[in-house]
Amino acid sequence: MKTRASHAILAIDCSQRRSHLVVARGATDFARVFARTFESLDQRDREPFWDELRALFAEAQVTAADITAIAVANGPGGFTGLRVATSFAKGFALARNTPIIAVPSAVLFAASDAARGGTGPWLVALAAKGETAWCTVVSRTNDGAVLSMSEPRVVDRAEFSVLAAQIHAAQIHATHGSSEQATGVLLADEHLGTSLAESAANAGLATRALEVDSHAFAREAARRLDAGETIDPLMLAPIYAREPEAVTKWRERAVSARRNA
Repeated sequence: MKTRASHAILAIDCSQRRSHLVVARGATDFARVFARTFESLDQRDREPFWDELRALFAEAQVTAADITAIAVANGPGGFTGLRVATSFAKGFALARNTPIIAVPSAVLFAASDAARGGTGPWLVALAAKGETAWCTVVSRTNDGAVLSMSEPRVVDRAEFSVLAAQIHAAQIHATHGSSEQATGVLLADEHLGTSLAESAANAGLATRALEVDSHAFAREAARRLDAGETIDPLMLAPIYAREPEAVTKWRERAVSARRNA
């Protein structure tokens, strides 16, 4: 006989090549976590999101009626994945009057690294293009329980080097002045430009890949829900480091059409 979920959070991250769907269940603490991981490849005949979601719901033994909140990592990241995630989350939240939580991808990746033993602060580089990247510094607040991020921006190598040096200095401070124990952390994907990777290495930062820890995702979503950090579904929007190429081309075609009219 199926056991109904008293409370369940659905968390979605489709910001990178590898997507993650998480259901966290529990009367109060969302302690039971179920997850699916998949890649949306261009050569597939259909978007796997829906099949993976159905499989996850079956494994977690939940239905749409059991979901009491929905969290979504809102970028930066790939155009299509972010559109799929945010569109689904908005539609679900509006249809079922469900609270919605936006989790910046940088915070999600830092929280996941912390779950693997990382202590922070973290330099998170996303949406790398050429020798630039969207960067932010994620650090713990004074109580150590909450992660906060600096104002993000797209930076070039010079600005990136400054941020990398700041992370290394913060690590030295955290290890009480011991440079031998201090190893700052850069979280970035395989698209990071060569010069940026070299700057990180020169600053003494260890580079780790972007990973999602399902339990960390669930905890961050639950923390934000408990803190009342929900948003109006209509206000949920993907974070893009730059204007998406598809939008640029559409705008250019529209301008060209007006000129030729």
